[in-house]
Amino acid sequence: MDPYTTAAPRGSRWRRGVYAAGLVIPFTASQLWALLVLLRLAPLEGLVGQAVVLVLLGSVAAVWAGWRWTWRLGKDKDLHPAPKTRIPT
Repeated sequence: MDPYTTAAPRGSRWRRGVYAAGLVIPFTASQLWALLVLLRLAPLEGLVGQAVVLVLLGSVAAVWAGWRWTWRLGKDKDLHPAPKTRIPT
């Protein structure tokens, strides 16, 4: 935080990050739990093993996307910058 700035800090950025983390943390926990149950109970040979690998990759991608979304919401930069105005000629 810049001590010489005249603008007040925006509290909405912090709130958006907290709400996003509140969604992503339970999702991550449920994904990990489901993967552990699947790895414990499923035989890892043949087509079932290939399906488990696909489910594992899909879960990793989903968790990564959720945490990336949370990180972007909590960052300081504006996600939707104002459109550029054209100079009439």
